[in-house]
Amino acid sequence: DQKKFDAQKDARKPEFIAKNPTGKVPYLETDMGCIFTSNAIARYIARCRADTALYGKCFDDEGQIDTWLEFCTHELEVPLMTWVYPVMGLMEDIPKVTADAQADVKKALTALEGQLKSSKYLVGDFLTLADIALVCALREGFVRVFDAAFRKAFPKVSAWFEGCVAMPQFNSVLGTVKLCATTEKPQPVLKEFLPPVRSEKKKEEPAKKEAPKQEASKAAAKAPAPAAPRDDNSAAITAVGDQIRVLKEKLKAEGLSGKKINDHDEIKKLVAQLQEMKEGAAAAPATPAAAPAAAPAVAAAPAAGGDAEAQITAVGDQIRVLKEKLKGEGLSGKKINDHDEIKKLVAQLQAMKEGAAA
Repeated sequence: DQKKFDAQKDARKPEFIAKNPTGKVPYLETDMGCIFTSNAIARYIARCRADTALYGKCFDDEGQIDTWLEFCTHELEVPLMTWVYPVMGLMEDIPKVTADAQADVKKALTALEGQLKSSKYLVGDFLTLADIALVCALREGFVRVFDAAFRKAFPKVSAWFEGCVAMPQFNSVLGTVKLCATTEKPQPVLKEFLPPVRSEKKKEEPAKKEAPKQEASKAAAKAPAPAAPRDDNSAAITAVGDQIRVLKEKLKAEGLSGKKINDHDEIKKLVAQLQEMKEGAAAAPATPAAAPAAAPAVAAAPAAGGDAEAQITAVGDQIRVLKEKLKGEGLSGKKINDHDEIKKLVAQLQAMKEGAAA
């Protein structure tokens, strides 16, 4: 009994969520419960087939297979899909991110090339789950972006891939695989994968966040300025808003869009938190008016210190949020720290801290 699964409708049904809490496919329903994510299901099925060597012939083989499965997920699939998804119209192409992804794919293929120089398959002279997972992950690359010039640097990987997909077991699932002749170019994002339209108000937020910093600098040069109403709340609200924006970008990069992003548990939680903070800020009494300029400067000093602390916190939040965004775009470690905007914000934060200490 077969029934076609409609992700837009069936994934939201309570009975589906009860079986599979992630609300995603694939998942495998067994007598003992549901197993979800592709690799977990593949591992389960391979272990069920004790009459084959899909999960190796000994304990050491199992460790090697697990190694390549993790390699497939973390070292290959992430950069390869970052390169291929824009070509398929599933996400926006960002040239710098794509270039970094291409470099990471070459690095992963170089590791595969080295392994296949010493054996026919990834774990010796027999095909295992490791080969199956990596061949399936590489299919879109070989079909869409690995042209002849690109493949030339990886002869062992290419021969291994072609040999596997020619097997009837692979062909029955993947069909006839035709290798890429010309690298496909990025396409406009398909309508169903477009991110939600942002209002003009949100686009103006960065400019608004810069304004308090400029005003604080001018005030410090002349005389202590009156404390702005609820600066700490404003900085916190801005930080949560930035978290929502960055998380949405990350979910978009993972293939989610529109209502799916807005219905994500973490997004809903942050939106509720933001709404609560805004309502609290609106209900709080306004800060009393500052004393006239002739009043002693000592009275305004505590408020100025509070402003500086709030500004330092806000810039720190901007750095953290930007790092999360860059990480979601595929950058990591030193590349993130060397990013021009990160370096600029870090220098600004250091200057503000030194000013506050003085």
